Amino acid sequence: MKSILLKLDDKLFEETEKQVKSEKTSRSNYIKTAIEQYNSWQKKRALEEQMVREVELLKESDPDKELKESFQTTSLIDLQKYLDA
Repeated sequence: MKSILLKLDDKLFEETEKQVKSEKTSRSNYIKTAIEQYNSWQKKRALEEQMVREVELLKESDPDKELKESFQTTSLIDLQKYLDA
């Protein structure tokens, strides 16, 4: 396990301390959980951006407009289901 040194401005530190007390957890656990959630959010955001790029590429290369629109709608609906999970 690795350790890090983290400097926070006073306001952010105070807000964090309130949350730590409210959740009855350690500061370390609170920050670790926040980082895990942020990393997960970043992965989902990157996947969404990749899907949008790929749909755009498919739209440009496919001559069947109806098929493109259907694929785009289906892909974005599936992506939203994944992101909501």
